[in-house]
Amino acid sequence: MTAIQEEIPVRRKRSLRRRMIASFLGLALFPMIAAMTGLFFVVSDYVAEIQRFQPASQVYDQFISASIQIAILLAIFGGIITALAWRMANQFLRPILEIRQGAELIARINLDHRIVLDTGDELEDLALEFNHMAENLGKAYDELEERVREATRTVQEERNRLATVLRTMVDGVVVANEAGETILMNPRARIILDMGYTSGIGNPLSRILPSDRLNFHLKRVRQRWEHGRETVEDVLFPLPDGKLLKGSLSAIPGPGGERSGFLLVFRNLNRRKSEETLREMPQLLRGPLAATSSLVEILKRHRDMPAEKQMAFLEAIDEEMKRLNERVTAIDEANEAAQSTNWPTTVSYPRDLLKESLLLVPGVQVDIEEDDIPIPPVLVEPFSWVSSLSCVLKWLNQSGTEQLSVSANLRVEEGTVVTTFRVKGPFKGNPAELEALEVSPAGEQSLPLGDVVRKNRGEFWTRTSGECLEVRLALLQADVVSEGDHTGGLFDGEPEFYDFDLFLPRPIIERTDQLQSELCDLEYVVFDTETTGLRLSEGDKVISISGVRIRRGRIQNADKFHSLVNPGRPIPPESIKFHHIEDHMVADAPSMKQVYQQFAEFVGDSVLVAHNAAFDKKCLELAAAEAGLPMIDNPILDTLFLSYGIHEGTEGHGLDAMAERMGIAIEGRHTSLGDARATAQVFLGLISLLPGRGVHTLADAKAFCDRHLLLRWQSSRF
Repeated sequence: MTAIQEEIPVRRKRSLRRRMIASFLGLALFPMIAAMTGLFFVVSDYVAEIQRFQPASQVYDQFISASIQIAILLAIFGGIITALAWRMANQFLRPILEIRQGAELIARINLDHRIVLDTGDELEDLALEFNHMAENLGKAYDELEERVREATRTVQEERNRLATVLRTMVDGVVVANEAGETILMNPRARIILDMGYTSGIGNPLSRILPSDRLNFHLKRVRQRWEHGRETVEDVLFPLPDGKLLKGSLSAIPGPGGERSGFLLVFRNLNRRKSEETLREMPQLLRGPLAATSSLVEILKRHRDMPAEKQMAFLEAIDEEMKRLNERVTAIDEANEAAQSTNWPTTVSYPRDLLKESLLLVPGVQVDIEEDDIPIPPVLVEPFSWVSSLSCVLKWLNQSGTEQLSVSANLRVEEGTVVTTFRVKGPFKGNPAELEALEVSPAGEQSLPLGDVVRKNRGEFWTRTSGECLEVRLALLQADVVSEGDHTGGLFDGEPEFYDFDLFLPRPIIERTDQLQSELCDLEYVVFDTETTGLRLSEGDKVISISGVRIRRGRIQNADKFHSLVNPGRPIPPESIKFHHIEDHMVADAPSMKQVYQQFAEFVGDSVLVAHNAAFDKKCLELAAAEAGLPMIDNPILDTLFLSYGIHEGTEGHGLDAMAERMGIAIEGRHTSLGDARATAQVFLGLISLLPGRGVHTLADAKAFCDRHLLLRWQSSRF
């Protein structure tokens, strides 16, 4: 409670009593003034009368005596009036104070307390209203406590399920807070990291994993988060004991949308390869061992065997031993190959890798040659490549002089992207040293630069031209660039790793019962299409289709359908400027005939939802005819006409206007997936308002849409 709140009751208590006493005294003052005025005139007449018969001194004495008597009477009268005013104020204040004290007890100590007041007036009614309010508040608290208990029970159940999932996962899972301290580690992670019986909770990740590599990936995840991009980062951690961990690192959003920590999921690649070798070992060794055992057994049984036969058996045993030795050697070679295999790679951008390497060597001045030549992405393990580039830069800086000038550029050459460092000026380093340079990030085993480059499927070499030395490092180009790079910032949003609501019982709804089912019990697929144009009857085709599933009033982010479609015709420039899908992006995409069948399987028995559904439904009809398949005849709801009915008289029923009215941000506008997600959020907002308008079932909702469709058609005629 603030100081102002504490002062208010005290000030009111004092001022109310004073105001009531002042009011009563004010009421008594009027008759007192009237009496004094009348008494003044009476005394004046009396004095004037006696002045004619008595001397002035006697008159003065009598006047003084009369004044004293009047003053005494006035004092007695004032005291009586004040006492009466005080008593009357107490009479009025007593029930008010009882109400205040009772309300204080209810509010701060005992919600079951009730105010008992028997005045027969409005104050008694006020006390009863306080009691009713306390009863309603008590019911609300009871309901809230029940909800809290239910929520706690649900959270505990989900916690137990999640704990079971984590305990049985074949991948290691580590959750860390924003400071990089471990707050969760599943048993598989403890086994992979050799944590023994310790939980690892509270340990900084930098003590468990190579610190330089970890900080590199954490920095990249934070930068992606700040720029609103997908925060999943593929990671690779080579440990000092020879293990190679591969996984992903991602940011965890907090309740307010802020970044609250990090999730690391990984597995041990070397263990998997060793397990494959061990699985093959019995098959490799069983044959030679069985043959050798049989030959030895024969020699034991037939000790009197002729010498030439014994020699033949011994030669056979020697041959089987050689085979056995070959198999053991093959196993050793397999293990060595597992240790020296290429590292898993991810799609990365060479310009970013070059800039990140410069940040690791702040003392080296490098002039990056900027040009407009597009540089495609490459396949690489990012941290090791950045470490390799920084290792080369350090070597150039240490081997050069003050007059040394270093520049860098990127070029595309025969399916590779080549990073070239060009050195001008006096240089005393030996290029032959590069192969053996140690790349040694903190917490990792040092590797020669040549091995690191080869583990990334790359090459490096040097060449000299006059006074210039060039160090060139090449990487393979990536073959595929995801569509997400062309969607203007569209990303998946919060990933759904589980939906524990599916554990709850839900009604099994047959197609024949859908119309009579409650809206909250139904499953929906909200879909959207992008086309080459708006004239479908004149040959415009679908180029992208997406669907988002809604189950139990929640959008299932992990359960979505999305596909580009090859329209079989050029995409007009006026359409490209809206959806940014160009011809080369759909050149290898499947036809609508193939996509339609996949989309129909995804929809199943769900209720379809779309914005301006007539257009998207026409797309499905044409696709069904093209594929020679039956039309999807599921019930369909239109958010456009739901909005017309709910927000009747409001301007703007387009998707943008509705989203703005509901406070929904559209990520990836004019992409089928972005619009489908926005429509799904709008739809959830609209159906939450339908029960207040008497719409409860799917049949009610369809009639609601049809009614407002008819009204719109009738109004358009005038």
